[in-house]
Amino acid sequence: MEYTNKGNLRRCLTEMTKSWVQKLFNLYQIIVGLNDIHKENLIHYNFHDGNILCDEYAYIHIYISDYLGLYQLANSFLNEYNIYGVLPFIAPEILRGQPYTQASDIYSFSIIMWEFTSEIPPFNDTAHDFQLALSICKGKRPEIIKNTPQCYVDLMKKCWDEDPLKRPSSEEVLDIIKNWIFLSEN
Repeated sequence: MEYTNKGNLRRCLTEMTKSWVQKLFNLYQIIVGLNDIHKENLIHYNFHDGNILCDEYAYIHIYISDYLGLYQLANSFLNEYNIYGVLPFIAPEILRGQPYTQASDIYSFSIIMWEFTSEIPPFNDTAHDFQLALSICKGKRPEIIKNTPQCYVDLMKKCWDEDPLKRPSSEEVLDIIKNWIFLSEN
């Protein structure tokens, strides 16, 4: 196991989000890692800013970690009555007792996308309690940050859609972000 000298995403976020190109490149690294997990027919189950590690040499490298050892086959489940994760990153269907899916990881990714625009933890001014869980189930999402590009907002909203079947796959998200990076370089 490698040592990551910048800690987790929460600790190094502000230095990773100085420009939109930098944000996109770092989000791209995250979605590549999540897509690699999904290509193996696995689900992360606990995808949040504390499980994304940052390492810097010439530039920041990002790794997805799994402190709780929860990667599982997409067609299996741990205990269908247990909820794993950090509340703001947990998809509403999970809070309602539905099984984890790759789409629930995509919901978590959308909250990470939001964090890249705000540079603060989601719902940082709200207790992470039953009331917040209920609000998320009723459609509450973090407030869109002013001056966020509309294409970014649109993708983020697709990824946090109430209906997990309407969320894009990790491969679709990867392709969209890759195209944005390509367009920003030209």
